[in-house]
Amino acid sequence: MIAALVGMLLELEEYDPVFPAPDERPEDAIRRLRPPLIVVLDGQLAEARSDLFFARCVQAGARVAMFGEPVAADAVRAAARERRAAYFAMPVERRELGRVLDEVLADAG
Repeated sequence: MIAALVGMLLELEEYDPVFPAPDERPEDAIRRLRPPLIVVLDGQLAEARSDLFFARCVQAGARVAMFGEPVAADAVRAAARERRAAYFAMPVERRELGRVLDEVLADAG
């Protein structure tokens, strides 16, 4: 449900979000979609913080933006910093979310 809502917000900011299929493994989705930016909505998930996940993102040439709730912000921020990924607290305003993702993509050069 959260992914659908964030997807709607991204569409309002003129992004074209795509999602893994139900029960699709992250590595299969990355290989199939080849996205320029991977947004991790729940940075507390073990799969989203694994070295293998980040290696596959790098191999696909994708930037990673990790979002976290204030409760887990320190742990998710540390995992992102370790892997040189962008970390942001989940914005509550649509335009702020768009600005954050524009910033991550601009940093990719």
